[in-house]
Amino acid sequence: MQNYQSYFEQAALIVRHLRGQLTEQEKVYLDKWLEEDPSHKALFETLTEAHFIGRELETFRVEDKETDWEKIVAATGHYRPARVSYIHNRWLRFAAVLVIFLGVAAGLYVFKNNWEKQQVNRVAEAEIVPGKNKAVLILQDGSRIVLDDAREGEIARQSGTVITKTCNGQLLYGQAGTTAKTGPEVQYNTLKTPRGGQYRLVLPDGSKVWLNAASSLKYPAKFQPGSRRVELNGEAYFEIARVSEGKNGKRIPFYVISGEHTVEVLGTHFNISSYSDEKAVTTTLLEGKVKVTNAGNLPNSGKMEVLLKPGEQSVMSLRETKQISVQTVDTGETVAWKNGQFQFRDADLPTIMRQISRWYDVEVEFQGKVPDTKFRGKISRDVPISQLFEILKTSGVDFKTEGRKIIIKS
Repeated sequence: MQNYQSYFEQAALIVRHLRGQLTEQEKVYLDKWLEEDPSHKALFETLTEAHFIGRELETFRVEDKETDWEKIVAATGHYRPARVSYIHNRWLRFAAVLVIFLGVAAGLYVFKNNWEKQQVNRVAEAEIVPGKNKAVLILQDGSRIVLDDAREGEIARQSGTVITKTCNGQLLYGQAGTTAKTGPEVQYNTLKTPRGGQYRLVLPDGSKVWLNAASSLKYPAKFQPGSRRVELNGEAYFEIARVSEGKNGKRIPFYVISGEHTVEVLGTHFNISSYSDEKAVTTTLLEGKVKVTNAGNLPNSGKMEVLLKPGEQSVMSLRETKQISVQTVDTGETVAWKNGQFQFRDADLPTIMRQISRWYDVEVEFQGKVPDTKFRGKISRDVPISQLFEILKTSGVDFKTEGRKIIIKS
């Protein structure tokens, strides 16, 4: 329950200060209250400002304010109004003091509560920090290793392969000097990043993977001869190692499966985004060559295959027919996340907020009509969320923070 009594007590002290009537004990009490919190001093300076008092007296429309105003002038150092008439009426003088008292009490309540709300919002924004290297490794037997808590060095062995955590937030499989023996069955591991997390992985074949926030990659602890397959949910950037086998040196293809979407790789750099809250699965090729296919098992949707060239992006709708289209894109924008950047080119606000939501681990709520503003620009993913909002606010977007919820009002 709100302690209204304290507002009246503090207001009474402030009014007695303005009238020069504080006792020594009251002065000590007031000084102690001013030192308790920076907001108290800010409120005191505002509430004892002559314009504030004058505004309150104007609300009480009486002609005689001279006696009390003279006291206020003495306390604040401000000049009194040029035109004041004199009525020696004890009730009117009492009423004028009462108006000042109630004005100070009301101002104290409003300003203190606004101050506290501002502090809550500032603290909430300060606590919303960017993501970092965080992930969980799930082994074949279901055991979980929280990598941000795990020590550096060897953390597990699977299928004769040593799994090592490095000092720079990276997971390595099959380091040099280990003896890898094929077990009785393929043992799968899953690397999962939470919202607000990312991680790097070097697969047993030497392929490198950057896993974005709220994503998971399932892969064998040791690839079997002639086969390299992984399963992705979310977003990852791949640099696939070229691996050959046999006398003829035949290259072993690499497959990335995301639901009904498959990418076949022969040795290349590419990015796949397959978040379930997006409208499509996209594959963006930076180097080499990939073949993208859909499952082709839906009504009115035959199997499709497209070959991508560097600078092209395939788009497979997650709704209806699962058709695949190809477009030329700015690859820098696509892989900006991997390089520690947010980069947008004519992106709408919902698209931007989905990325922010995943990286800062916040909930986003739109109130009213969603603004149709388009954004373009680049900013580091290492800044606090408040700095990001300051940039977006320049386009007229109103943000409000409630804990880890971001409310956007149109």
